[in-house]
Amino acid sequence: MICLEVSGVSDDRVQDALARLAADQEGSLPGLLGFLWTHASRGEISGRLEVEKQHLAPTGFLHAATVVALADTACGYGCLQSLPEGATGFATAELNANNELAFTSE
Repeated sequence: MICLEVSGVSDDRVQDALARLAADQEGSLPGLLGFLWTHASRGEISGRLEVEKQHLAPTGFLHAATVVALADTACGYGCLQSLPEGATGFATAELNANNELAFTSE
């Protein structure tokens, strides 16, 4: 799903932002993991990930690092869309991930 109904942001600006994000992540971790961004505007980012074998742990479950990379990348791209005029960057100060798993006795 592509969200383009954002008040005050033209479809062209949204598409330009998405194209920039896709080009910038090419060859880096977000690109290698296949993150696809469907909406980007000031303070907002939406995307998707088609889970494939490379995203799984050897146990067959989704690898927690995939989830953390998706969350960190989404937060970073959201920050990029929200930087004030003249700002050149930002850094992640803290990132926490708590996972709860359910197991059966089978």
